[in-house]
Amino acid sequence: MTDFPVVDLPPGRSPVVHSAMGAAIDDWTRSLALRALVTAFGGTLPIGHLSHRLAWLDDFSLVWDTRNGGERYESRRVDHGQDIRDLVDQVALSLGLRGRHRPGRRCYRHVLVAGGGVRTCVARSLFAADIISGGVVADQVSGLGSLRPIADKERDHARDLGLTGIEIEFDGMDAGLRRAFRHAQPVRDQLAPGGGFSGWRVRTYRAGSRTIHTLAAPSTEPATRRANTADTLEFWAEQVGRPEPGDHVLLVTTDLHVPFQHCDALRTLTLRYGCGVDTVGLEPQSLADPHLRHVYPTSAVLQEVRSAVRSMRALYEALPAVSSMASRNASERCL
Repeated sequence: MTDFPVVDLPPGRSPVVHSAMGAAIDDWTRSLALRALVTAFGGTLPIGHLSHRLAWLDDFSLVWDTRNGGERYESRRVDHGQDIRDLVDQVALSLGLRGRHRPGRRCYRHVLVAGGGVRTCVARSLFAADIISGGVVADQVSGLGSLRPIADKERDHARDLGLTGIEIEFDGMDAGLRRAFRHAQPVRDQLAPGGGFSGWRVRTYRAGSRTIHTLAAPSTEPATRRANTADTLEFWAEQVGRPEPGDHVLLVTTDLHVPFQHCDALRTLTLRYGCGVDTVGLEPQSLADPHLRHVYPTSAVLQEVRSAVRSMRALYEALPAVSSMASRNASERCL
């Protein structure tokens, strides 16, 4: 099978260069890898303006949607033939859903550990600690959990990992961080209860000179859903991290989630606060602990190609508005 060239994700640099983000989204959405994937599922990637291509891809990518609005752990598993499995493996490497596991810098002000299932929270926390112990300097580490109740399968994972008292995602993230940073000492625990998903929580630790936070953000639509990635990043920025232009943030996730979470971080952090963002992803199939090691099915990878498309569309649509806002603010400062 043909190896596709690796396509860069939108740059998370500081100072922000909007045109570079747009150019990277354009390159990603018209790449040979994505074109081949679309063709394999009966589509023809359109030429023309990027906004139309993104809208078309958003609609077309429903063919890869196995969540139907639910949580990732609720996704249907679809069995694909060997040809599709081989193609998706190649596409994932080209489009950034594999192979992005080393940070680009040696020093960050913040390391953010993305939340998920109990097993995922533990694995990502340990991955973040390994990165830091490997020589990367970080002032603060924050685990981005939520108030989502855990599923029965996650209770099994918690038991296998020797964890007790895990009732919500926040608990899993907190346990993961405490396991990864063993000498962390509790400092304070802030809790704001609320109906639906309107409550929030922040627990703070100190580990030497480093501050560690576990947080659960409120949802911007608390009556209908839990906080999503963007909600959590915004809450972290406003209530915990307060990033500034020139700061560098490292987001730690799982490999197949790198493109969509990276673009969400650029939209919610880089565009609004001017900080740089790098995103890395652990490879769960390579983990030493058998209780953490697992392999995602091809259908899960395809689901995250769709997530990447939708996050890139949201990022692209934010660029003109942010640019116009920056221009207005600059003009007002000159009055």
